[in-house]
Amino acid sequence: MNSRYLSSSTWRVSVLALALTVLAPLAPLSAAPQEKKPSGQKSAPETLNAPIAPEHIKKNRLEPYVEKALKWDKEVASLSANNAKDGSDDAILFLGSSSIRLWNSIEQDIAPWKPVRRGYGGSKYCDVALYTPQLIRGLKFQAAAVFVANDITGSELDKTPEEIARLAKIVVESIRSERPDAPVLLISITATPSRFKHWPRIEQANRALQRLSDELPGVSFLETQSSYLTPDGQPKPEYFVKDMLHQNADGYRVWGGLVRSKLNEIIAAKP
Repeated sequence: MNSRYLSSSTWRVSVLALALTVLAPLAPLSAAPQEKKPSGQKSAPETLNAPIAPEHIKKNRLEPYVEKALKWDKEVASLSANNAKDGSDDAILFLGSSSIRLWNSIEQDIAPWKPVRRGYGGSKYCDVALYTPQLIRGLKFQAAAVFVANDITGSELDKTPEEIARLAKIVVESIRSERPDAPVLLISITATPSRFKHWPRIEQANRALQRLSDELPGVSFLETQSSYLTPDGQPKPEYFVKDMLHQNADGYRVWGGLVRSKLNEIIAAKP
């Protein structure tokens, strides 16, 4: 064999061996698989701002609602951050969805009662049932009013009236855990122009809430539809902003008057 060929081959083998010697320690690093979280993994409790107690979820059979409710985590934590200073022994807790959050004239509309609001937009009874313990922990109040209106919207995820009442009962029980003697007012779902095509089912939900209030001591129900419907049974658009869902100043004044009168009644009856 040609000696020139041998020396050339030997040179190539030597270079290859040297390359393998240098690169071998690096191979495991480049080949090491990256650790991946299982798909669909839920946020760990330590990463949440307002973690929901597992025993609360299990006891009340709220497991189907947890994942979608986590979007409210930061807002719930923000609302409850000032519980120690926001409440008072004569305050009225207003708990619920966007109509509570947007009620900026509430102090004037329900005077002389002193409100403390814990409402967040778009929430459903399942969300409020999950988060009431965090929303009111350490908060002082003498009575509570609850309004949630997003469980019947025409979605395939709409709840039955019976399920709405079950979730409302969980909210009441959570309120009682924090303030055992506080009367609770369940405010009926408002007749709004934007959702009026679903009114028959919403009425059924209101009746379920009314039955619940009849069954539970210290719980009252506020019917509002007679103030929001015309004599021919249509919703009054003059009480709503452009979206025909949320109330304007006139609507809130009407609502405030109804709530104030009911508070006068239930607090006067408080032992």
